[in-house]
Amino acid sequence: MPRRWGGAALAVTVAVVAVAPTGVVSTYAHRLDAVWPAAGYGSPAPGGSATGHAAPGRTAPAGGADGSGGRPGTSAPPRPSAAPSAGQSAPAPSASAAQSSGQATAAPGAAAFSGPQPAPGPAPTPSPSAPPSAECTVDEILAPSCGVWWGASPYRGDVRPLEEAVGRPLDIVYTWHGVDQHRVPTAEERRLAEEGRFLHANIEARRFNAAGHPVQSYGDIIGGRFDDALRGQARRIADLGRPFFVTFDHEADADKRYNTRGTPEQFVRAWRHIVDVYRANGADNAVFVWNVTGWKGNLGRLPSLWPGNDYVDWISWEAYNMTGCELQPSWNHVVTFEEALRPAYEWFQNEGPEHGIDADKPVMVGEMGTVPIPGDPAATREWYADIPETLRDYERVRAVKLWDGITAPSCDFRVLQNRYATRGYLQASGDRYVDLPRLAREAVEEAIGIADQARAMRGRGARGER
Repeated sequence: MPRRWGGAALAVTVAVVAVAPTGVVSTYAHRLDAVWPAAGYGSPAPGGSATGHAAPGRTAPAGGADGSGGRPGTSAPPRPSAAPSAGQSAPAPSASAAQSSGQATAAPGAAAFSGPQPAPGPAPTPSPSAPPSAECTVDEILAPSCGVWWGASPYRGDVRPLEEAVGRPLDIVYTWHGVDQHRVPTAEERRLAEEGRFLHANIEARRFNAAGHPVQSYGDIIGGRFDDALRGQARRIADLGRPFFVTFDHEADADKRYNTRGTPEQFVRAWRHIVDVYRANGADNAVFVWNVTGWKGNLGRLPSLWPGNDYVDWISWEAYNMTGCELQPSWNHVVTFEEALRPAYEWFQNEGPEHGIDADKPVMVGEMGTVPIPGDPAATREWYADIPETLRDYERVRAVKLWDGITAPSCDFRVLQNRYATRGYLQASGDRYVDLPRLAREAVEEAIGIADQARAMRGRGARGER
């Protein structure tokens, strides 16, 4: 059961006009049922780090991401990795330094996109699909019933190139912070939220305010060493006035983290401690996303890392292909998006309930992408273009985020740097299944406005004002 926030239930209906594959215009209603807190919902608020993605371990040694060495069954999934970076931004070190060198800046359309253009030929056509159900709902933890949210960790934290290429805002922007940072979200992230995007912050078990961003033990987090910073984060998130996705130390099942920052039991206690601090300080709008690698060899580690249904709202893992990436010399095969997604999906469906993991929790693909596939550019395009149809077969998946970064010259996941990747990504982005939720997002905005008005009226009533 999803955790419900306090407050009155709101029902909002949005009329939608869509063009069916036949060209016939059809109209259908979209209804939003959302529960918002009785107080504290107004305009978004300030923040703490940048959106330059630096996923943990992005400087993986040759032979295995996250220090895995590519050993089947014992390591992190062969995937890109990078460590968050300094101060208010999150640049990645070493091989991935170019990935995250600054904060997300400016709104869509603020500057013309000058990156690589799609391959010559006709413009990609969105995949035809039947009109969606007459009822499209978004619940209190932002899980849509009508498709998926389409987000990204944008290159160098700048949302503009992707958004200008696609022609619409990202639904979710993934950002990176340390457990020692008070200012989460940052003022820049607040602006992104004010413009209609949802924010997802990974609170890393690192000290971003210290040189080199040293790793922090779970024991110190459990002991309260960072409670002051966590309280600051919670209050700023509460002040944001809208739902805010939060992950603590993503990929805890990867070799780089598993049994290194603490035991699995300590990870669980640290996770619960952070959630408890957030809730005690008013961050009822925080939506907690438990993210793991999703690699088949790590699935046996998941039960010991599960924080519990009351402490997790969404389940998340990654889907990558690294054919030809120099950091993965043994990766000589192509893994499709579906093949990368399936093992963890089936594990959670079939075995998760045995370990107390609610089979109804929504799923987020926390990061996904492929390097340009050597010798087969069409396969690179198809890797992205096939994503929407795959998602239709995996109904628990309700959000997907691209990792738009680079870890080495031959490990370049930036979709706008390869024309075939660009074409495939644009084709996927134009599919109704990944575009429809913005209509639900408009209903969310309306619900937030109604809740804010109701809160203001209750406040005036409590003061005896007329």
